[in-house]
Amino acid sequence: MYIFITHLFTEYVILKYLLPI
Repeated sequence: MYIFITHLFTEYVILKYLLPI
């Protein structure tokens, strides 16, 4: 469960960092 949440959070951070809106 924690791994899944961490994965989503990581993807969100990466996407937000690459494409800051």
